[in-house]
Amino acid sequence: MIGLSGALGTGLFLGSGSVIAYAGPATIISYLIAGSFALAVVWALAEMVSTHPVAGGHGTVAASYLGRRGGYVARWNFAIQSLVAVGAEVTATATYIRYWFPEVPLWAGAIGCAALIMAFNAFSVHLYGSSEYWFSMIKVVAAVAFILLGLALILGMVPGRAPIGWGNLTAHGGFLPHGILGVLAASCMAVFSFGGIENVSSTAAESENPRRDIPQAAQAMIWRIVIFYLAAVTVVLALQPWTKTAAQGGTIEESPFVRALALSGVGPAAHVMNAILIVAALSAANGCLYAATRMIHALAVEGQAPRIAGKLSANGTPRGAVVVSLFGVGIAAVLSITAPDSAFMILLGATTVAILITWCLVMATHLKFRRDRAAASLPLAKRRLWGAPVVNIAVIAACVAIFVALFWLMPLAPLAGIPYVAALLGSYELLNRIRNLPAPRDLLAEELAAATEEKER
Repeated sequence: MIGLSGALGTGLFLGSGSVIAYAGPATIISYLIAGSFALAVVWALAEMVSTHPVAGGHGTVAASYLGRRGGYVARWNFAIQSLVAVGAEVTATATYIRYWFPEVPLWAGAIGCAALIMAFNAFSVHLYGSSEYWFSMIKVVAAVAFILLGLALILGMVPGRAPIGWGNLTAHGGFLPHGILGVLAASCMAVFSFGGIENVSSTAAESENPRRDIPQAAQAMIWRIVIFYLAAVTVVLALQPWTKTAAQGGTIEESPFVRALALSGVGPAAHVMNAILIVAALSAANGCLYAATRMIHALAVEGQAPRIAGKLSANGTPRGAVVVSLFGVGIAAVLSITAPDSAFMILLGATTVAILITWCLVMATHLKFRRDRAAASLPLAKRRLWGAPVVNIAVIAACVAIFVALFWLMPLAPLAGIPYVAALLGSYELLNRIRNLPAPRDLLAEELAAATEEKER
């Protein structure tokens, strides 16, 4: 459920406008390309965390195989990625609210929505779980309903309305209005939509049967991409000319989904869809905040984060980590005040850079994971990433290429990304010198010791 919350949110419902602007109808191919990379990352994660179902998920596994420095960067980058994503989601929610109330300042809506989801995470795990269950249920039903309604309009199954048909997929410049370069550029932008898939590893330690449950979650991701991304985006592109659906002038003022329904003459449906998108964005923010606070709490327990983040409430909620997470909300609030027209796109770019770093570290960890297990003569997992190490290298190369492409697409994001990575590495060196951080767990040695003990019984 947490993985679904992170992967099905603003990246699709709002961010798709910027993707469509670059590729037009070929956005379908762009999402397929970005989704293929995301699936490879998910399967690498599933293989590792189902073998090592430990608290901290892929961050703990990264520390074990890449060393203390690699684990520190992986975990802090993921936490920051999630927090900035929270800022993007609440900014998107405020954008949806302005569809009805354009006079409401973007910053006011963002702060109000942030306060709501922080309350869900701060007071009890039960409140978070209940809210997230209903949030996720509503947005899944909404996505399916949108696809069905869109297909009915396209195929002429709505009484009194002529069929729209599929002509918009090839009109207005053709299926590839900006050529292959447009598709590749849009693929870079589409990466943001798949941020949050890493959350599938965050609950591995709590799963009753991680060897079964985690691979099943990875398998389910395939259908989510097909149904919620490819099908939904295809319907959006078919309902109206892509030139009307795309983001205009580098800014996004409303959801392409709402715009498509409104321009199709289904006014009430557009308003209902906008309400549901508010729920979808809150759900994604809720899931990202949950994952971030748990990661920050785990870092604090190990002395790698502010001590306040290690404090728990009486009911076991990491309220200290929730307080630290105000960082992401603060960024969103400042941008909403100083650059309201481009706040969401700035946050999208920053999150994309963090996602690329996470994906590179996951694939690098998986390479070392496979190599060390082969050296120890351990068998491959039954459900694993196929095509390794070629797929690993391909994904890492693609992430580097996307980062370079961002210099032209979103110059601020990579320019900030380089000092950001330097700051992560520098903070590790400083913290290690001050606190002399302990060595990470050797998960492979623990597995071999457990196997030896089992044989001796």
